[in-house]
Amino acid sequence: MENNLFTKVYDFFNHMIHPSDIKLSKAEKIKRCPVTGLDISMQPKHTKFISTSGIKWYYKNEREIYHQFLGIRLTDSSRNKDVNTRFQLIAHSIRNAESNPRNNARRSIQKLLSDKSSLFNNFQLIDKKKLREAGIDQA
Repeated sequence: MENNLFTKVYDFFNHMIHPSDIKLSKAEKIKRCPVTGLDISMQPKHTKFISTSGIKWYYKNEREIYHQFLGIRLTDSSRNKDVNTRFQLIAHSIRNAESNPRNNARRSIQKLLSDKSSLFNNFQLIDKKKLREAGIDQA
């Protein structure tokens, strides 16, 4: 954290001294997991979420962060499993945290709209925010 502040201050003063030379430091190019907010720059470039390799890296190098942000995603029954299985379960939990709200909303809306026993069209009753979250057109 302290190093990140230092690089931001350095970038600011460097920009003030050399305004035409706009080069951001390496700290600005950190790739982060959208669910946990953790740095995933140690993973392959195409990954969006923290994967088993990233979780393994935190387990080996940053044990505090692992226990604080990643280890809490394990259930009581999965804490007794081997390390690689735990890493896979944590990665799966993180991917689900991003996709489950969207998929559950879409499934619920489709179920409500396909209900044949309804007398009226329930589409107007569905919250617009939920429709956007589910990715359903509001036409």
